[in-house]
Amino acid sequence: MDAYHIALFLHIVTLIVAASATAVTKLAVGRRIKARTAREALEWHEILISTSKLFPICLAAFLLTGVYMVSVAGGRGWSSGFVAAGFAGVVLLLGSGTYLGLKAKALKAVLENIASKAPDAPAPRLAPPPLVAMLPLINTGVALGVVFDMVTKPSSISVALSVIAVGIGISAAVAWRQRQVVVRARAGAVAVAPNEMSMSR
Repeated sequence: MDAYHIALFLHIVTLIVAASATAVTKLAVGRRIKARTAREALEWHEILISTSKLFPICLAAFLLTGVYMVSVAGGRGWSSGFVAAGFAGVVLLLGSGTYLGLKAKALKAVLENIASKAPDAPAPRLAPPPLVAMLPLINTGVALGVVFDMVTKPSSISVALSVIAVGIGISAAVAWRQRQVVVRARAGAVAVAPNEMSMSR
């Protein structure tokens, strides 16, 4: 056992922690959407925000351990494609996480305002902007692209970055498709409601 393999272990642990945090945040989002009261929605949103604080810590640990391992390995490691892809992934995820964090704080303020006036008031049915709805899944695509590059270690920077681009493209397409399904479902619910009201008269 040496420092390199300890760093490698910590490098992998950051991925496990980030994946676990992702599962919790997705659960919190789902529960927040299904919440019946403003107070319940706020509680799940606070869980989402507190769990999301793990992501920048994971990114920092992932970056530092990666930098250490490349430094120890020496050679032409710094010019390798998978190293460039790792840096690109960290930058993309940090930027995306910062944007989502700001939007989450804004939503928290809205929920706190409603809950402070009437905790048992029905939870607001807010439709997130397209980018906010799609970014979490796109982040998963970025992360999987980085992990693929870390495992296969392509020497070409263009190839390594292309892998991340493919991950973004596939995850964005899936996220857009999911959003369209949700939009159509909401539109159908709005269309059905007036018909039900007219039939009951």
